[in-house]
Amino acid sequence: MHVLASCSKTPFRELVAPATSSRPNALLPHCPSSLTSRLDQIANALLGTTPCLIGAAMIDVPRRLRRAILLNDLSLVKRIIRNNPNYIRNPDFDDRSNTSLHLAAKNGFTTIAEFLVDAGHEDGMISRNNDWETPLMLAAMAGKEECGVYLAKRFPECVGWKNKAGLDALMLACKSGSGTLHLIPTLIMHGTNILSACDNQGNTALHHASAAGELKALRMLLQYGANPVASNSYSWTPVHYSATSAAEAYFKTLIIEFEKKKAEGKRLNAERERQRSAGVRLVTDPEGLNGAKEANANSRPDGAGHRRSGSRQRARDDAAIAGLPAPGMEWSPVEKRRAMTPTEGRGWAFSADGIRPRADTGESI
Repeated sequence: MHVLASCSKTPFRELVAPATSSRPNALLPHCPSSLTSRLDQIANALLGTTPCLIGAAMIDVPRRLRRAILLNDLSLVKRIIRNNPNYIRNPDFDDRSNTSLHLAAKNGFTTIAEFLVDAGHEDGMISRNNDWETPLMLAAMAGKEECGVYLAKRFPECVGWKNKAGLDALMLACKSGSGTLHLIPTLIMHGTNILSACDNQGNTALHHASAAGELKALRMLLQYGANPVASNSYSWTPVHYSATSAAEAYFKTLIIEFEKKKAEGKRLNAERERQRSAGVRLVTDPEGLNGAKEANANSRPDGAGHRRSGSRQRARDDAAIAGLPAPGMEWSPVEKRRAMTPTEGRGWAFSADGIRPRADTGESI
């Protein structure tokens, strides 16, 4: 820039005004034409009409594209990709080889993600980084629900894919806890057998939701039929990983509630089939059924009906909590604060008296 000072003493913001056909650059009448042309290039760069030039070096296209995505500047992203179509994927080797779509999904920029997909970002294959993570996984991990729903619907075949740790998009969404409105139902609807899928440690999505303390995700997974007594590689169920004691009590209440509904539904279906085969119409009016039950109970003078109803209720409760941890357990596979994921890689420990404390999870000894 010392050459500029030798040519003119005009302030630089006036000096860099580019020359046009209607207004020649009269500020530098004595400068060589080559220098004037160079100054016009710098002026155009600073005014945004050409790629930014600093001295003789240009900011590389991959860096400019990543900056444009992080700024959520769709028009700039379009212009860069239109002028440099070979850089649409633009893997960042310093960031686990995350592509442009990974970056947009991680930050929840749905409009940019839609443009990248329409421009052919995923033509031929779906992007995965060094950890085998898809853009959908990064969106689920970051809790970007809108972008995650778009990617799940656009690429349903990758919903069940897993990363190096064996976690799929549903497990990551349950850990983040921010996709309970639309993302988790979308993943369940588009993922085949995704509720029973396990990571490398045998943990299901319900294990991860329980360990993260995401109660809404717990309830939603149970509503869609997740198995509450599924054991991982260490024979722990999701209830064992409850984040707090209150969450454990709530989890058990949910399990009892949903198991009761299942048992009642099976009983009604069996009764309906029996009545249909016998040629008798089944009364489905709840009030009529309740009235008949009350009448039958009141007709027994010794109260046997109440005792029978109570025993039936207890039997249903026992069936609902079958396989759950016994109440008042003094230890768990998670530590005392119980706010850790079930795959934390730490070993179990034993106290001096040989009793295993309520701490640690990970590899079995």
